[in-house]
Amino acid sequence: MQLDRNSALVVIDLQKGIVSVPTVHPADEIVARAAQLARAFRARAACPSFW
Repeated sequence: MQLDRNSALVVIDLQKGIVSVPTVHPADEIVARAAQLARAFRARAACPSFW
C-alpha cells in the first residue's frame, strides 16, 4: 500500500458504529480493510493514526 507524507488514518467506532447496523458492504470486509490500513500506517511510523 502506497502512503504519501500527508496521509493520516482516522478510524471511528467500527465496533459499535459499523458492525451493529446494516451496511452496503459486509461488516467483516470493512473491519478487514481498516485493519489493513492500520498495519500500513503502523509500518510507516511517520504517518499518524487515530483510534
